[in-house]
Amino acid sequence: MKVKLKAYLVQLPRWFALPFFSCSFLMGVAIVGDVTFNVWIAFVMVALLMASGHAWNSVFDYVIGLDKGEPGERSVEKSYTGGQSLIERGTCSVKEVVAVASAYNILGLGIAVFLSIKIGWLIFLLAFLGSLIAPVYTWSKFNYTHELALGTAVGPLPLFIGMLSVGGSNWLEGLLASVPIAIILSFAGLALDEHPDAEANLKKGVKSIAYKVWEYKVDLSTYLASWIAFMYIYQVFLISVGIFTPLTGITFLLVPVLMALLVMLKGSFEKTAPWFVMVAALYPMLLVVGQALGGG
Repeated sequence: MKVKLKAYLVQLPRWFALPFFSCSFLMGVAIVGDVTFNVWIAFVMVALLMASGHAWNSVFDYVIGLDKGEPGERSVEKSYTGGQSLIERGTCSVKEVVAVASAYNILGLGIAVFLSIKIGWLIFLLAFLGSLIAPVYTWSKFNYTHELALGTAVGPLPLFIGMLSVGGSNWLEGLLASVPIAIILSFAGLALDEHPDAEANLKKGVKSIAYKVWEYKVDLSTYLASWIAFMYIYQVFLISVGIFTPLTGITFLLVPVLMALLVMLKGSFEKTAPWFVMVAALYPMLLVVGQALGGG
């Protein structure tokens, strides 16, 4: 039973990604105004919908075949999440994972209904769109929209929800502000996350830049460094146009650590990748702290 509970409550939701989703949401709040009671309710909703999406992803990736097969023939179980192998290893059945995913989904959308009564129907629409990301994400792995699907889920959707929770609706400003977090988790992060899976999944027909990095033997550290450099350049742009406050520059403290980890990644991917994920998760946290304290 302990193994089952761990799967339901820890592994399937893949909470390691919560700093990215929640900080995108909190950035929307920080850009618009003060924290209210609605914000905390909406925060829980975003966390539940993220958990639901990750659990559904375990179902869809298994059903479509990416997580099926012997080790070496399926997606690799990462040290920071075990969601990829739970069904294949027999820890959970497909029906169990569907039930868990549905439970998180119902709770999240239930909160969305409550908030729509208090705030307006748009917040339910965004929550509903967020709940559809999981099947789109699996489908996107086969048509070069992989990064875009995850980037949308972690960037503009939660940020827009954060803005709405405090009465804001500057969609263009929110869209621009959502890009850095989308870059760090999706456009850069997927290449890291999918690197161990690439050999097995390419045989099953996947098509995304994240997989092509491995297939075409593009140096992973150089690829990640390029995205990180663009992310910081873009952040400076957002500061210059007044969307981000200058204090968000505290994120630059992470640069030497990230660069060191990219070097170490060349020596040992397995040992370094989890550390890179943890340090990368500090980026959106510091971004939000800088925005909030800087008067954004």
